[in-house]
Amino acid sequence: MLPPMNEARLFNLPGHQNVDRVPGLVFAYRSLPGQPATALAPKDIEAALAADEGWVWLHVDLVDQRAHGWVGHACRLPNASRAILEGHDSLVLGHEDGVVHGVSADMHKDIERRSSTIGRLHFAVTERLLVTGRRHSLEGVDQLRHALGDGLKLATAFELFEAIVGAFCKNTGLRLAEATRQLDEVEDNLVTERLSDERRRLKEVRRLAVSLHRPVSGMVALFEDEDREEWQLSPIAHAVLRRLSTRLERLDREIVMINDRARLLQEEMAAELADESNRSLKAMAVMSALLLPGTLVVGVFGMNTAGLPFTQGGSGFWWAVALGIGATALFYWLLRRAGVSLRF
Repeated sequence: MLPPMNEARLFNLPGHQNVDRVPGLVFAYRSLPGQPATALAPKDIEAALAADEGWVWLHVDLVDQRAHGWVGHACRLPNASRAILEGHDSLVLGHEDGVVHGVSADMHKDIERRSSTIGRLHFAVTERLLVTGRRHSLEGVDQLRHALGDGLKLATAFELFEAIVGAFCKNTGLRLAEATRQLDEVEDNLVTERLSDERRRLKEVRRLAVSLHRPVSGMVALFEDEDREEWQLSPIAHAVLRRLSTRLERLDREIVMINDRARLLQEEMAAELADESNRSLKAMAVMSALLLPGTLVVGVFGMNTAGLPFTQGGSGFWWAVALGIGATALFYWLLRRAGVSLRF
């Protein structure tokens, strides 16, 4: 029988054995005042958390259940923050004991192509500590990690969190710019009457806009909440939340505008396609109507009965042709006199 595993061995807590490995830890960074951030080894996390200067960023994989317990013990987070990190997937923002915690949106990171799938970033942030967790690789987090490696300097953990949300806004803006380019191409085709069925492209743009509007509008509602003034945060933290609210609100307006434009183009496209279909049906109806008199003449002379005219002599065929053409011309004249438009 295997010996029972104690809590220190289960979570590999700092200060105990096996501190070179931390369950679920993706990476850790530390920054001192005026210096660029540097990668933090697992064995140095405890000392960095106990220091009185700079900030620490811990990013964990929430798929590893052991990471939940390790983060709660190592960072001494309040219960509400632990609950957020342990699996709350709805967009939320809260505060307890000086810790702002919640769930925000970020793009999934796809190696092969630019993904438009929205993921969830769980976070708990103070002036000196940012703990983030995810279940899928996120694009904004990965970009900020590379930026820190290139020497990006940030003064507080709140500014670090703002940079992550800012990366999400930038990535969303790139996708919206691509959607705008597609809408411009569709509109040019409509205006220049180079009509083709662009409904698939318009549906893709609308799908992107709808999938982005839901999380972005939710984040706008979170960060513009006036109750945060009662959280007794630092002026820097309040300024970060206000800037995030303003930027997300501007982004959401752009998403709504693109969605409305795509919907209007869909309606115009449907009207143009319906008009083109009507013109085709009208052309077929006019052609069928003009062929009716000739068809009637051919039907009469095709009857196998006695007494048909022009059966004697060698010019009967041409008389029948002339009669069919004359009947068609008379019918055309009658349609024009009746005011029927024959243009298509």
